[in-house]
Amino acid sequence: MIPARAIPFPWRLPAPLLNGASVGVGLAVITAVVASLGGMPAAVAASSGAAAASVADTVSTPRAKTAQMVPAVIGSVLVAALVALTHAQLWALTACVLLVSFTGVMWNAWGKRGGPQTFAMVLSLVFQMAAYASHPMDAQATWQHLAWVTVGALSLALWSHLSAMVLAGRYRTLALVDSLKALAQLMRTQAAWTTSVGQQIGPSAAPDASLLPLVRQQAAIADVFQSARDLLYSQAAKAPQGSRTLRLTSALFHIVNLRDVVLACQLDLDSLPANIHAQRSLQALAQTLVDQANHLDDLALALRNHTRLPEAPPWPAAPWPDHDARLISLGRRARYMLQLGQDISASLAKNSQPPPVDPAVLVTLVSPTDWTLAPLRAQLNWQSPVLRHALRATLAMGCADALAHWLPWTSHPHWLLMTVAVVMRGNLEQTLARRDARILGTLVGCALASALLWLNPGAAWLFAVLALSLSLAHGYVQRDYRITAASGALLALLQAHLFTPSHHPALFVAGERLADTLIGAGLAWGFSYVLPSWEKNRLPDLVRRLLKAQAHYAHHVLRWHQNHPQSTRRSHARREVYDVLWLLAQALERVKKEPRRVRPRDLELDTVLIRSHRLISHLAGIKGLLTTRQGELDQAQIQPALLATGQRLEALLTLQEQETAAGDAPSPTSDASPDILLELPAAHAAPGPWLLHRLSQTVGEARALSLAAKAVTRAGD
Repeated sequence: MIPARAIPFPWRLPAPLLNGASVGVGLAVITAVVASLGGMPAAVAASSGAAAASVADTVSTPRAKTAQMVPAVIGSVLVAALVALTHAQLWALTACVLLVSFTGVMWNAWGKRGGPQTFAMVLSLVFQMAAYASHPMDAQATWQHLAWVTVGALSLALWSHLSAMVLAGRYRTLALVDSLKALAQLMRTQAAWTTSVGQQIGPSAAPDASLLPLVRQQAAIADVFQSARDLLYSQAAKAPQGSRTLRLTSALFHIVNLRDVVLACQLDLDSLPANIHAQRSLQALAQTLVDQANHLDDLALALRNHTRLPEAPPWPAAPWPDHDARLISLGRRARYMLQLGQDISASLAKNSQPPPVDPAVLVTLVSPTDWTLAPLRAQLNWQSPVLRHALRATLAMGCADALAHWLPWTSHPHWLLMTVAVVMRGNLEQTLARRDARILGTLVGCALASALLWLNPGAAWLFAVLALSLSLAHGYVQRDYRITAASGALLALLQAHLFTPSHHPALFVAGERLADTLIGAGLAWGFSYVLPSWEKNRLPDLVRRLLKAQAHYAHHVLRWHQNHPQSTRRSHARREVYDVLWLLAQALERVKKEPRRVRPRDLELDTVLIRSHRLISHLAGIKGLLTTRQGELDQAQIQPALLATGQRLEALLTLQEQETAAGDAPSPTSDASPDILLELPAAHAAPGPWLLHRLSQTVGEARALSLAAKAVTRAGD
């Protein structure tokens, strides 16, 4: 390993900032080359096309980059052509604004990856409106301008693909670094929760009340892990044996499994005896979680800085109590957690073994990159939140366009449109957050631009600041939008000073920018209440999707020890559960910003999240028994119980059958599942009785989840 000081500074940046720096350098290079070939007007046109297309340049593999950049280039160039054809007639330009606003927002039908396509179209609209407003052009100049816009967009797409090839290895490393840090943070949170449970251990303890923050953090990790899968698993099938890519892939596989074991360490804590042995065991478990989290952080730091990997932490010296079955099981899970930590370290070593799963199976866990029409068709109905957002945004943009021509200042009407486009989000909570961040960031950016222009630096310095501003705006758009807003304001004011100089002082132009931001943010906020799509209307479908995902995952867990044609879908089922939990956790945060009259009951949704989290923990425990102690299980005893449990869980987690399943409320030891044990196994019992006990707990947890889910769906329907 080479020392950290030998790592270039940009390589130490997080992946989004490294990607933003790449975009800034690319834009600067394209602008400089075009300026030398066609002059400054051509450079300005090319930079506008490149800047619009650059929005889709996000952290991804080279193959996924192509899928991102092709529609962004086509969309931005088509929008530029529409503006070129309509800019001479106000009514035609207004129609163009409405059309671009609606079609741009409909890209959100493809979810998270559609967002950059939306903003690429809007940014192209704003840039081209600014170009024709500042410099009237005849037909020949218009077509030349459009040609240079196309050159800029295509050049940026080529730059993006080349930079993705150069940075692919670093992106993969940083993806694993982010996964290690996210899991370490979760383990510290769980250690604190375990300590609090130990302090209030006993029959009156109610750990569920403090479990919700842990549930939310657990759900948020799913997005981090999926980003890592997209970068690592997509390359696993074609990576040579012993390559760094395969080592990182193997480490990520163990990290995901470690997450499940950490979840399983929450089992039985609410039923431990109130004695000194249980308290000491919980203290030991909490310390093990902290030690393991420190080790993961050390691994992340070594990977980021390209230094020597740290040694794995030693096994705990103090033995676990061996007189209570629950404490023995807890100690076994803690040891398995330490073993997985050592597996992660071993995977990163140069002589590591290949991933324990066929790379061809891992590739199936990568997010789709194609643009099929099925997601769009699913949103073409009146209740669709995406369609309603598109209609809201179109009305708001039309109002902003009309207002921009009535204001006392009309030199930059596109600024008002830009603010409305970036502030208005698909839900009220995100709109309010964007509103506040946009106003604060614009205020800071205007102050910085005024101070910089007051110093009267040379053009070279201003172009350098432009490139830096674009890099920061691009890199922080998902991390801290206040920095993006400040960088955007600085970028816009410097562009106005360089390309469309005004006889007004810089402070006056900055005031115009701030006023447009305040008006645009107010319009976006106000139109958020037009054709609203409140969270309570989405919750029933999300909860049904969660139950379906839980049932699918439970089906695979109960057969985890078997090889069958559908066994390759196990990880898909687990990922779907975490994806829906992440969506529900976000919905729980969003409803807090909505009007009280349309809010669902927080307690009901909290219960769904907690019960679902506990069900996943029980399933993780069952999976551990079926995989790590399979040789000790009596198949004649467990197979009928697994089959009966699967039927029971399917009934409970299917709302169509819930009236019977929940209304009759049969016990887990009813005739439907005669072999499942409720009582606690003996201290040194074989794994068979423990598995039966876990199956009983899982059925009870599924019943509680189905009842809570039914309450949410009834309130929403």
